[in-house]
Amino acid sequence: MDIPLEPDVSDVPRLMARDALQQAGYRVVSTAYRDNVIAIQALVEGQVDIALLSLPAVLAAIQRGAGITIIMGGASHTRCLVTAPELRKCSDLHRRQVSVPNLVSSQTLALQRYLSNRCPGTSVEPVVISGTGNRLAALLARRTDGAILDLMTLLEVQHADGPAFNVLSEFGAEFPGLGGAAMVASRAFLESQPDAARDLVRECLLATRTIQDPDVLQARIVRHLGLAPERAGRAAAAYLERKVWDVNGGLSDGFMQRNIEFCVQMGVIKAGLTSGAVEDTRHLDTILAELGRQ
Repeated sequence: MDIPLEPDVSDVPRLMARDALQQAGYRVVSTAYRDNVIAIQALVEGQVDIALLSLPAVLAAIQRGAGITIIMGGASHTRCLVTAPELRKCSDLHRRQVSVPNLVSSQTLALQRYLSNRCPGTSVEPVVISGTGNRLAALLARRTDGAILDLMTLLEVQHADGPAFNVLSEFGAEFPGLGGAAMVASRAFLESQPDAARDLVRECLLATRTIQDPDVLQARIVRHLGLAPERAGRAAAAYLERKVWDVNGGLSDGFMQRNIEFCVQMGVIKAGLTSGAVEDTRHLDTILAELGRQ
Protein backbone atom coordinates (compact mmCIF):
# COMPACT_ATOMS: atom_id res chain seq x y z
CA MET A 1 0.00 0.00 0.00
CA ASP A 2 1.33 3.41 -0.95
CA ILE A 3 1.53 5.72 2.09
CA PRO A 4 2.97 9.25 1.67
CA LEU A 5 6.24 10.09 3.38
CA GLU A 6 4.51 13.23 4.66
CA PRO A 7 0.85 12.27 5.21
CA ASP A 8 -1.70 14.98 5.83
CA VAL A 9 -5.18 14.99 7.31
CA SER A 10 -6.77 13.68 4.11
CA ASP A 11 -4.68 10.50 4.54
CA VAL A 12 -6.11 9.66 7.98
CA PRO A 13 -8.73 7.13 6.73
CA ARG A 14 -6.04 5.27 4.80
CA LEU A 15 -3.77 5.17 7.85
CA MET A 16 -6.66 3.87 9.95
CA ALA A 17 -7.43 1.20 7.34
CA ARG A 18 -3.81 0.09 7.31
CA ASP A 19 -3.83 -0.32 11.09
CA ALA A 20 -7.12 -2.24 11.01
CA LEU A 21 -5.84 -4.62 8.34
CA GLN A 22 -2.66 -5.26 10.31
CA GLN A 23 -4.71 -5.99 13.42
CA ALA A 24 -6.77 -8.45 11.36
CA GLY A 25 -3.62 -10.33 10.49
CA TYR A 26 -2.71 -8.88 7.12
CA ARG A 27 0.89 -8.03 6.40
CA VAL A 28 0.73 -4.50 5.06
CA VAL A 29 3.94 -3.11 3.57
CA SER A 30 3.93 0.67 3.24
CA THR A 31 5.74 2.23 0.31
CA ALA A 32 6.02 5.86 -0.73
CA TYR A 33 6.24 7.34 -4.21
CA ARG A 34 6.55 11.09 -4.68
CA ASP A 35 5.64 10.87 -8.37
CA ASN A 36 2.34 9.58 -9.77
CA VAL A 37 3.99 8.17 -12.89
CA ILE A 38 6.44 6.12 -10.82
CA ALA A 39 3.63 4.89 -8.56
CA ILE A 40 1.56 3.82 -11.56
CA GLN A 41 4.54 1.95 -12.97
CA ALA A 42 4.97 0.23 -9.60
CA LEU A 43 1.32 -0.87 -9.71
CA VAL A 44 1.70 -2.22 -13.23
CA GLU A 45 4.87 -4.11 -12.30
CA GLY A 46 3.38 -5.57 -9.10
CA GLN A 47 5.70 -3.71 -6.74
CA VAL A 48 2.67 -2.22 -4.97
CA ASP A 49 -0.97 -3.34 -4.96
CA ILE A 50 -2.89 -0.24 -3.87
CA ALA A 51 -2.14 3.48 -4.17
CA LEU A 52 -3.97 6.78 -3.79
CA LEU A 53 -3.16 8.66 -6.98
CA SER A 54 -4.07 11.82 -8.83
CA LEU A 55 -6.99 11.15 -11.16
CA PRO A 56 -5.62 12.77 -14.35
CA ALA A 57 -2.48 10.62 -14.28
CA VAL A 58 -4.52 7.49 -13.61
CA LEU A 59 -7.01 8.17 -16.41
CA ALA A 60 -4.20 8.85 -18.87
CA ALA A 61 -2.43 5.62 -17.89
CA ILE A 62 -5.61 3.55 -18.24
CA GLN A 63 -6.27 5.04 -21.67
CA ARG A 64 -2.76 3.95 -22.69
CA GLY A 65 -3.54 0.39 -21.55
CA ALA A 66 -2.15 0.20 -18.00
CA GLY A 67 -3.56 -2.76 -16.04
CA ILE A 68 -4.94 -0.67 -13.19
CA THR A 69 -8.41 0.40 -12.10
CA ILE A 70 -10.09 2.74 -9.64
CA ILE A 71 -11.81 0.98 -6.73
CA MET A 72 -12.78 3.94 -4.50
CA GLY A 73 -12.75 7.67 -4.53
CA GLY A 74 -10.25 9.54 -2.41
CA ALA A 75 -10.67 12.82 -0.61
CA SER A 76 -12.09 15.77 -2.49
CA HIS A 77 -9.82 18.65 -3.39
CA THR A 78 -8.13 20.05 -0.28
CA ARG A 79 -5.61 22.12 -2.18
CA CYS A 80 -5.57 25.91 -2.16
CA LEU A 81 -3.85 28.61 -4.20
CA VAL A 82 -2.05 30.90 -1.76
CA THR A 83 -0.16 34.03 -2.79
CA ALA A 84 2.20 36.58 -1.29
CA PRO A 85 0.57 39.47 0.63
CA GLU A 86 0.82 41.99 -2.22
CA LEU A 87 -0.75 39.65 -4.78
CA ARG A 88 -4.46 39.96 -4.07
CA LYS A 89 -6.09 38.83 -7.31
CA CYS A 90 -5.27 36.18 -9.87
CA SER A 91 -4.20 38.67 -12.55
CA ASP A 92 -1.44 39.81 -10.17
CA LEU A 93 0.19 36.44 -10.82
CA HIS A 94 0.92 37.22 -14.47
CA ARG A 95 4.46 36.09 -15.27
CA ARG A 96 5.01 35.14 -11.63
CA GLN A 97 6.25 31.83 -10.23
CA VAL A 98 3.80 29.45 -8.54
CA SER A 99 5.05 26.25 -6.91
CA VAL A 100 3.17 23.08 -7.86
CA PRO A 101 3.67 19.41 -6.87
CA ASN A 102 4.15 18.30 -10.49
CA LEU A 103 3.09 19.31 -13.96
CA VAL A 104 0.26 16.79 -14.45
CA SER A 105 -1.99 16.38 -11.42
CA SER A 106 -5.53 17.31 -10.48
CA GLN A 107 -4.34 20.30 -8.50
CA THR A 108 -2.08 21.65 -11.25
CA LEU A 109 -4.90 21.28 -13.76
CA ALA A 110 -7.25 23.01 -11.30
CA LEU A 111 -4.78 25.91 -11.14
CA GLN A 112 -4.78 26.16 -14.93
CA ARG A 113 -8.59 26.07 -15.11
CA TYR A 114 -8.88 28.64 -12.31
CA LEU A 115 -6.62 31.06 -14.17
CA SER A 116 -8.44 30.58 -17.48
CA ASN A 117 -11.83 31.08 -15.80
CA ARG A 118 -11.02 33.95 -13.47
CA CYS A 119 -8.35 35.92 -15.32
CA PRO A 120 -7.99 34.89 -18.97
CA GLY A 121 -4.62 35.75 -20.42
CA THR A 122 -2.79 35.42 -17.13
CA SER A 123 0.28 33.23 -17.52
CA VAL A 124 2.24 31.85 -14.58
CA GLU A 125 5.54 29.99 -14.41
CA PRO A 126 5.01 26.67 -12.60
CA VAL A 127 7.89 25.62 -10.37
CA VAL A 128 7.82 21.97 -9.35
CA ILE A 129 8.48 21.56 -5.61
CA SER A 130 7.59 18.26 -4.00
CA GLY A 131 5.96 18.36 -0.56
CA THR A 132 3.47 20.95 0.64
CA GLY A 133 5.81 21.91 3.49
CA ASN A 134 8.57 22.65 0.99
CA ARG A 135 6.22 24.74 -1.13
CA LEU A 136 5.19 26.69 1.97
CA ALA A 137 8.84 27.28 2.89
CA ALA A 138 9.57 28.60 -0.59
CA LEU A 139 6.57 30.94 -0.40
CA LEU A 140 7.47 32.23 3.06
CA ALA A 141 11.05 32.83 1.91
CA ARG A 142 9.63 34.64 -1.14
CA ARG A 143 11.39 32.34 -3.55
CA THR A 144 8.00 31.92 -5.22
CA ASP A 145 5.05 34.27 -5.49
CA GLY A 146 2.36 31.67 -4.99
CA ALA A 147 1.97 28.05 -3.98
CA ILE A 148 -0.50 25.20 -4.08
CA LEU A 149 -0.86 24.15 -0.45
CA ASP A 150 -3.06 21.66 1.33
CA LEU A 151 -5.76 22.70 3.76
CA MET A 152 -3.71 21.77 6.83
CA THR A 153 -0.80 23.92 5.71
CA LEU A 154 -3.19 26.76 4.91
CA LEU A 155 -4.49 26.66 8.47
CA GLU A 156 -0.92 27.02 9.73
CA VAL A 157 -0.32 30.00 7.44
CA GLN A 158 -3.48 31.69 8.66
CA HIS A 159 -2.40 31.34 12.29
CA ALA A 160 1.20 32.47 11.71
CA ASP A 161 2.52 35.86 12.70
CA GLY A 162 3.52 38.38 10.06
CA PRO A 163 1.85 39.65 6.87
CA ALA A 164 -1.31 37.87 5.83
CA PHE A 165 -1.00 35.71 2.75
CA ASN A 166 -3.93 35.57 0.35
CA VAL A 167 -6.08 32.55 -0.43
CA LEU A 168 -7.17 33.12 -4.00
CA SER A 169 -8.93 29.80 -4.38
CA GLU A 170 -9.86 26.66 -2.51
CA PHE A 171 -10.11 24.21 -5.38
CA GLY A 172 -12.70 22.01 -3.64
CA ALA A 173 -15.12 24.95 -3.53
CA GLU A 174 -14.01 26.33 -6.89
CA PHE A 175 -14.65 23.02 -8.68
CA PRO A 176 -17.27 21.05 -6.73
CA GLY A 177 -17.63 17.48 -7.87
CA LEU A 178 -14.08 17.10 -9.10
CA GLY A 179 -11.86 14.69 -7.22
CA GLY A 180 -8.29 15.21 -6.20
CA ALA A 181 -7.31 11.56 -6.07
CA ALA A 182 -8.68 8.03 -6.12
CA MET A 183 -7.83 4.64 -4.66
CA VAL A 184 -6.24 2.64 -7.46
CA ALA A 185 -5.42 -1.07 -7.61
CA SER A 186 -3.66 -3.27 -10.08
CA ARG A 187 -6.09 -5.55 -11.88
CA ALA A 188 -3.78 -8.46 -11.13
CA PHE A 189 -4.14 -7.83 -7.39
CA LEU A 190 -7.93 -7.67 -7.62
CA GLU A 191 -8.05 -11.00 -9.42
CA SER A 192 -5.51 -12.80 -7.22
CA GLN A 193 -6.52 -11.33 -3.82
CA PRO A 194 -10.24 -10.52 -3.93
CA ASP A 195 -10.75 -11.03 -0.19
CA ALA A 196 -7.91 -8.66 0.67
CA ALA A 197 -9.22 -6.06 -1.77
CA ARG A 198 -12.73 -6.31 -0.30
CA ASP A 199 -11.41 -6.01 3.27
CA LEU A 200 -9.38 -2.95 2.31
CA VAL A 201 -12.42 -1.25 0.84
CA ARG A 202 -14.45 -2.12 3.94
CA GLU A 203 -11.87 -0.69 6.33
CA CYS A 204 -11.44 2.48 4.30
CA LEU A 205 -15.18 3.04 4.23
CA LEU A 206 -15.56 2.31 7.95
CA ALA A 207 -12.72 4.71 8.75
CA THR A 208 -14.27 7.44 6.62
CA ARG A 209 -17.55 7.08 8.47
CA THR A 210 -15.94 6.89 11.90
CA ILE A 211 -14.10 10.20 11.51
CA GLN A 212 -17.27 12.13 10.76
CA ASP A 213 -17.31 12.62 14.54
CA PRO A 214 -15.02 15.64 15.10
CA ASP A 215 -13.72 14.30 18.40
CA VAL A 216 -12.74 11.01 16.78
CA LEU A 217 -11.06 12.79 13.87
CA GLN A 218 -9.17 15.07 16.24
CA ALA A 219 -7.90 12.08 18.21
CA ARG A 220 -6.87 10.29 15.02
CA ILE A 221 -5.00 13.34 13.74
CA VAL A 222 -3.10 13.49 17.02
CA ARG A 223 -2.32 9.78 16.82
CA HIS A 224 -1.38 9.47 13.16
CA LEU A 225 0.11 12.89 12.41
CA GLY A 226 1.46 13.86 15.80
CA LEU A 227 -0.22 17.26 15.93
CA ALA A 228 -0.97 19.00 19.20
CA PRO A 229 -4.64 18.65 20.24
CA GLU A 230 -5.44 22.32 19.55
CA ARG A 231 -4.05 22.17 16.01
CA ALA A 232 -5.71 18.81 15.45
CA GLY A 233 -9.06 20.24 16.55
CA ARG A 234 -8.79 23.14 14.10
CA ALA A 235 -7.90 20.74 11.31
CA ALA A 236 -10.75 18.36 12.14
CA ALA A 237 -13.29 21.19 12.10
CA ALA A 238 -12.00 22.56 8.79
CA TYR A 239 -11.92 19.21 6.97
CA LEU A 240 -15.36 18.15 8.18
CA GLU A 241 -16.86 21.54 7.34
CA ARG A 242 -15.67 21.10 3.75
CA LYS A 243 -16.99 17.52 3.54
CA VAL A 244 -13.65 16.24 2.30
CA TRP A 245 -14.61 12.55 2.58
CA ASP A 246 -17.55 10.81 0.90
CA VAL A 247 -19.09 8.30 3.30
CA ASN A 248 -20.31 6.17 0.38
CA GLY A 249 -16.95 5.66 -1.28
CA GLY A 250 -16.87 8.57 -3.68
CA LEU A 251 -17.79 6.88 -6.98
CA SER A 252 -21.50 7.71 -7.22
CA ASP A 253 -23.52 10.61 -8.64
CA GLY A 254 -21.57 10.87 -11.88
CA PHE A 255 -18.27 11.53 -10.13
CA MET A 256 -16.09 9.64 -12.58
CA GLN A 257 -17.74 11.00 -15.71
CA ARG A 258 -17.26 14.57 -14.50
CA ASN A 259 -13.57 13.93 -13.96
CA ILE A 260 -13.19 12.24 -17.34
CA GLU A 261 -14.82 15.21 -19.06
CA PHE A 262 -12.60 17.63 -17.14
CA CYS A 263 -9.46 15.77 -18.21
CA VAL A 264 -10.63 15.74 -21.83
CA GLN A 265 -11.22 19.49 -21.70
CA MET A 266 -7.76 20.04 -20.23
CA GLY A 267 -6.11 17.93 -22.91
CA VAL A 268 -4.86 15.18 -20.60
CA ILE A 269 -6.81 12.37 -22.28
CA LYS A 270 -8.65 11.87 -25.54
CA ALA A 271 -12.42 11.71 -25.72
CA GLY A 272 -14.03 8.29 -25.58
CA LEU A 273 -12.97 7.00 -22.16
CA THR A 274 -15.92 5.80 -20.06
CA SER A 275 -16.50 5.27 -16.35
CA GLY A 276 -16.85 1.55 -16.90
CA ALA A 277 -13.40 1.40 -18.45
CA VAL A 278 -11.63 3.05 -15.52
CA GLU A 279 -13.41 1.85 -12.37
CA ASP A 280 -14.18 -1.51 -10.78
CA THR A 281 -16.85 -1.00 -8.13
CA ARG A 282 -17.69 -4.63 -7.34
CA HIS A 283 -16.04 -4.57 -3.88
CA LEU A 284 -17.38 -1.12 -3.04
CA ASP A 285 -20.87 -2.18 -4.12
CA THR A 286 -20.61 -5.29 -1.95
CA ILE A 287 -19.55 -3.32 1.13
CA LEU A 288 -22.21 -0.66 0.59
CA ALA A 289 -24.84 -3.40 0.37
CA GLU A 290 -23.46 -4.85 3.61
CA LEU A 291 -23.17 -1.57 5.56
CA GLY A 292 -25.88 0.45 3.86
CA ARG A 293 -25.60 3.86 2.22
CA GLN A 294 -25.67 7.03 4.26
